[in-house]
Amino acid sequence: MCLKELMDELRRAEADVSESQIRWAIKTGKVSRPRVDGSFRFDFSEENVAEIVTHFATSEASSHA
Repeated sequence: MCLKELMDELRRAEADVSESQIRWAIKTGKVSRPRVDGSFRFDFSEENVAEIVTHFATSEASSHA
């Protein structure tokens, strides 16, 4: 799935995450880098979505503690 579809999935999961937060998490190794398609765009899998949701849920919970 492309980035827009990922953002839609995250909204459905009620994860308030921006595109720049996702890109930063990938760049810094906080979440696994998704596969890149022939156009050099990210191709997110369901596993990537689950990992991103978990990462930001954990990050948000720790920032509110």
